[in-house]
Amino acid sequence: MIELIIDSSPYKIPGSKTKLDLVRIKCLVGFKEKNGSNYRFNEGIIDTGAYVSIIPKGLSERIEKEITGRDRVKGINSREECAIPASVGKAKCILFDRSGNASDELEFTCYFANSDEVPIIIGFADVLTRFKINIDYPNRKAFLE
Repeated sequence: MIELIIDSSPYKIPGSKTKLDLVRIKCLVGFKEKNGSNYRFNEGIIDTGAYVSIIPKGLSERIEKEITGRDRVKGINSREECAIPASVGKAKCILFDRSGNASDELEFTCYFANSDEVPIIIGFADVLTRFKINIDYPNRKAFLE
């Protein structure tokens, strides 16, 4: 079991009286570094709406990866001018928590963004398809098993 991080903050929708909690579920992730057996550790956002994981440019330049193609990443807004150019390929990582629990090394398909203006997104393809996700927001508990 790998404990996840629940990050929330109050948010007021501009031009509205509506307030809500902006909630993100995060995981500690270590990406295998180039030319070595060490891992570069970061926090990634678990995005249940993202199929493919996304790695920002600065991080992707320091990790071991295999590039298999090029694409443009589109999110909820599918307009071409909003797309982010990216390479497509494979990377290796481990998921872990602050208590020292860790997954085996995972190889997964991801987009390597040509920009640092994207966070690390952990999507379903090849990574989250391997785990059961439990989120109990009222009790501030979440984990992968």
